[in-house]
Amino acid sequence: MKKIKISERAHKEIKKLFSSRNSVNTLKSDPELTAIFDNFAFDDTLEVADGTVIEKTRIMCILASTIGCNALTEFRIHVDAALNVGVKPREIREIVYQAVPFLGFSRVIDFLLTMNEVFDNNDIRLPLDDQATTTEEDKHEKGRQMIDALWGEGNAENMKETSPKGQEHIVRFMEGYCFGQFYTRNGIDLQHRELITFCMLAALGGCDDRLRTHAIGCKNTHITKKEMVAAVTAMLPWIGFPRSLNALNIINDAYSERLI
Repeated sequence: MKKIKISERAHKEIKKLFSSRNSVNTLKSDPELTAIFDNFAFDDTLEVADGTVIEKTRIMCILASTIGCNALTEFRIHVDAALNVGVKPREIREIVYQAVPFLGFSRVIDFLLTMNEVFDNNDIRLPLDDQATTTEEDKHEKGRQMIDALWGEGNAENMKETSPKGQEHIVRFMEGYCFGQFYTRNGIDLQHRELITFCMLAALGGCDDRLRTHAIGCKNTHITKKEMVAAVTAMLPWIGFPRSLNALNIINDAYSERLI
């Protein structure tokens, strides 16, 4: 087999992250492309991402992006990588759960099943402990509180008042389901929850209004612009340049001095 020419840094990074990396088909059948990609993803981009966001956060962002772009094979090996760098199983599960209201259950179910398969292979007992903090009775109120916490006092009420006639139920679903039942969960903090939501939507593409909203949410949870750029840089090899550049344009807009 032709030897793959990758840098020493890339080789060390791959060895650290991926327990089963040698089983990936491209290593055997496409050594030329593998070398190009590995040097870019595990050396060049790390020159920017390392030291700006911690390793666990970087891997969590990439993991979220694989769900966003429907990349099940890469998701599987990045669950393994996340465990190898100390991301807790409950944190991985929260990334998958967070995808449900944003990407839809039909897309996420395969990722949930794959995650549980990897957990089982690593002798992680299932089901994991519950992380819910709301009930059917208080989910709407807590959802409104979460919306206001992320985007400013009065935003939840403004969403209701500006909702088109006949579509008010969508706002109610958002406050109770998306923000009441998912955003209020334990397992990861609000900063990481908002950042992984941004990463998923950036990888998904085609929803710039929502991506802009969550870029502002990241800013409001005190994630710096430099950290946002580093997160996008880390995702770039997996989601490509067009979506990465789009995400950077939205970050530049959200972090500008203009009032939005």
